[in-house]
Amino acid sequence: MGAPAGARARIRATFDDPLVQRAATEGNRVLLGPGEPAISEWAAAGLTLPDLDAMQHYRVGRIREQLVQRDLAGALLFDPMNLMYATHAPNMQLWFLHNEARWLWVPTEGPIVLFDYSTCEFLSAHNPMIAEVRPTTCFTYFLAGERVDENASHFAAEIAELVRADGGGNIRIAVDPVPVAASNALLAEGLVLSDAMSVMEPARSVKGPDEILAMRCSAEACRVACRKMFEALRPGMTEQELWGLLWAEMFSRGGDWMECRLLSAGARTNPWFQECSSNVIQEGDLVAFDTDMVGSYSMMTDISRTWICGGGPLDAQQRHVFDLARQQVECNIDLLRPGVTFHELCHKAWNPPVDEYRQYSVLYHGVGQCDEWPSITFPESWERVGYDGVVQAGMVLTVESYVGAYAGGQGVKLENQVLITEDGHENLSPWTLEPDTFDLL
Repeated sequence: MGAPAGARARIRATFDDPLVQRAATEGNRVLLGPGEPAISEWAAAGLTLPDLDAMQHYRVGRIREQLVQRDLAGALLFDPMNLMYATHAPNMQLWFLHNEARWLWVPTEGPIVLFDYSTCEFLSAHNPMIAEVRPTTCFTYFLAGERVDENASHFAAEIAELVRADGGGNIRIAVDPVPVAASNALLAEGLVLSDAMSVMEPARSVKGPDEILAMRCSAEACRVACRKMFEALRPGMTEQELWGLLWAEMFSRGGDWMECRLLSAGARTNPWFQECSSNVIQEGDLVAFDTDMVGSYSMMTDISRTWICGGGPLDAQQRHVFDLARQQVECNIDLLRPGVTFHELCHKAWNPPVDEYRQYSVLYHGVGQCDEWPSITFPESWERVGYDGVVQAGMVLTVESYVGAYAGGQGVKLENQVLITEDGHENLSPWTLEPDTFDLL
């Protein structure tokens, strides 16, 4: 893709070290893009690449709309998915999931400031919306030891200074979950804290045009990777061998990771959520999987399929649960349109008898960079955990099904990813659901 116009000059003026200059431009992972074979495959599929600068402007605009609606001075983000949404500057995302050593200040009005891990300041240089990169003063026990409180106080003082400079007297900020020492230090500075997820989840829920382009690329990469896994499936291989193929194909197309290791075969398909293992796949086994793939452009493709090992016909028990799962997905996709409420989707959805069959944890959920808001539960759980809302054009939802009989036998997992359009919906995973094929519809 190359650096955006003017970015090389700006970056070279920022960094004196020529190796760092190169790492921030020609060597930058985001600017290099997903590369081959993805680019050729997407061209063959007639896909358009996203404009990443336009995508970032849209995303920051979405965050600031939510901040204005909630009368907040800004958002202090630690969650790697929120950081990626706001910056598109990846940096050790899985490591930062359990080490709060990178954070971002997004003011409702004012310059965006990234606090990045030591010697990583060049990783975000491609993003002209980040006005400043500062080093972090880390406050986790791993990185600060007995200096946790001292470092947390330093961190909080820096943030309070930014809030006072940008907030116009407003001291209310949204904050991602942080260790107690950090939240206590922010409170000691007189700031009023609220949950950043109530800002970020709604902001992330409606995709912009370039996010949809990125998601289409990610979905095509997932389709090709799944096809290669389908072709490789054979009796005698382990679940882990098969799952490893999907990981390899995902990485080769610029993907990040898969959130789970949900692939199981034979008797291990019932109940669901048994993780991929050394179990050997046998002729005639059902092989069920859920991609949860944070793929190309860090956009998730979350689909599920169930295949028959060996390509033979399903037995009567397998066919029965397969038909139920397929009916659930197809019927529940038909309910999707802008303006429908979460309550309506919950209570109008078609489900197999709950007293006879194990089912999935939700009927629908949002998807963008990962599993996202909303999460729409079953009618039986509505009073306990359900919440209402309205489906909007630009949202992307996955439609879930798992069916496994309490009486025993193998189970079936199916799932499609669906874009809500102005007048209905579009299946972003238009691939066969049958157990013996995996092709475009």
